[in-house]
Amino acid sequence: MGGMFKAPKPTVVTAAEPPPAPVATPATVAAAGQTARLENQDRARRGLVGTIATSERGVLEAAPRLAAGRKTLLGE
Repeated sequence: MGGMFKAPKPTVVTAAEPPPAPVATPATVAAAGQTARLENQDRARRGLVGTIATSERGVLEAAPRLAAGRKTLLGE
């Protein structure tokens, strides 16, 4: 049955070789590690108060004395 149509023959596609990855020198690896550590320390210093406060004071200004003992509301 079905001698009228033939299945298409698959075409062979050769993938181009990707360019070689740049070689990481120990100096660049150390510098990247140091940068990542500093960013993590900065993020840890800001803490929970810095992630909740979303008003114009955000993480740049200190919270008022009245709000120091309670959580700040989102959008306050």
